[in-house]
Amino acid sequence: MSSFEIGTTQPELTALDALTTPLPDPKSSYLPYSRKVTKGNAEELGVGAPVASWTFPILEVDQYNQLRTFSGTAFIRTKIDDDTFAVFECYLSFPLETQNRWYGQRQNYTVTFRNLVGV
Repeated sequence: MSSFEIGTTQPELTALDALTTPLPDPKSSYLPYSRKVTKGNAEELGVGAPVASWTFPILEVDQYNQLRTFSGTAFIRTKIDDDTFAVFECYLSFPLETQNRWYGQRQNYTVTFRNLVGV
């Protein structure tokens, strides 16, 4: 069973492989800040709300459509820096760039979760 979960509310969190159209586990990333700034002494500092992303190496059309049903405010369970999992309320955004499509599949498709708030 997948450790990654998604839902429109916290009680509705569902493992990715238990969705109506199951999704594979993604490659995930997590940053405890949304951007870096360089201070006057050249030190870098992370500022802003945490950000996470999930990259799916290959998604079939029905899997892609399943993922798109969670557009906007969502709840996720994702891996954080110490390789444990945490639950967040967030905003799910989809790429605005051209997608890498191959015979109906999306390849290396990345969704980004912004403004993560731990619950």
